[in-house]
Amino acid sequence: MKKHLLLFAGLAVMMASCTSNQAEKKGRDSSMIAVDTTFSPTNRAPENSVSCYQYVKNKDTANMQLRINGEEITGTLDYYIHEKDANKGTFSGEMKGDTLIADYTFDSEGLRSVREVVFLKKDGKFYEGYGPVKEDKGKVMFEHRGSLKFDNNLIFSPIPCP
Repeated sequence: MKKHLLLFAGLAVMMASCTSNQAEKKGRDSSMIAVDTTFSPTNRAPENSVSCYQYVKNKDTANMQLRINGEEITGTLDYYIHEKDANKGTFSGEMKGDTLIADYTFDSEGLRSVREVVFLKKDGKFYEGYGPVKEDKGKVMFEHRGSLKFDNNLIFSPIPCP
């Protein structure tokens, strides 16, 4: 008799622990979701958008249309510098903090060329960077991005998109 009672008590304990584990699993799966708060992205993926900018000074103009699709940034960039051939093309790049770094593929004087462009975004405007360049595998690149100057050379201000 003691043997049966001991066996019955053992089964009861095992069943209670199984039921308890199932209840804990149900609770954890449905209402106890841990949120990892240690990770926060440095640049949130922006909404899909299109924005337009223009530079105008004396007889010189330049137009930029910027398309943001998640983390991908593309657009068009056209330069009309007085008494020089127009440069018309497209760019593709990324934002690193407040800086847009892109490859600009453009047509000028009947030739297609590729050069690196860098813009600093400040107060809703884009300031084009300039500095010494080098050519590498057919692409013109800045020698040292860290030493680029953004001091009022070409400033693209926001305008309504056509």
